[in-house]
Amino acid sequence: GAASRAGRMTLYWTAPAPIKQYLPMFDSEFTPGQDVDPDRERAERNKMRKRVRRELKGAVRELRRDAAFLQTQQDAQLKRQRDVRDQRAKAIESFLSQQQFEAKIGRGKGKKRRR
Repeated sequence: GAASRAGRMTLYWTAPAPIKQYLPMFDSEFTPGQDVDPDRERAERNKMRKRVRRELKGAVRELRRDAAFLQTQQDAQLKRQRDVRDQRAKAIESFLSQQQFEAKIGRGKGKKRRR
């Protein structure tokens, strides 16, 4: 029927909505790192805060480096002490094993060997 003659039914036609474009405002006089706060006192306070933070970070870094250096020095000293102790222990052990060997030899001279 009548529906097939009419074709596709449309209420009304509208053009698709355009995509919004957000165009940023550019400041031709912009310089990175420059504070643009109009309140000079607040800007100075922020500047000093930033400087204090930077100094604190530097001090912490220095303390960390110093602690690492001292730790390596202490480790080296402990290793030297361990080496000396191990050397003494080896000397004592070799002396005792030599004594034991000589005692075994001395004990075996007087007796007859069993087979």
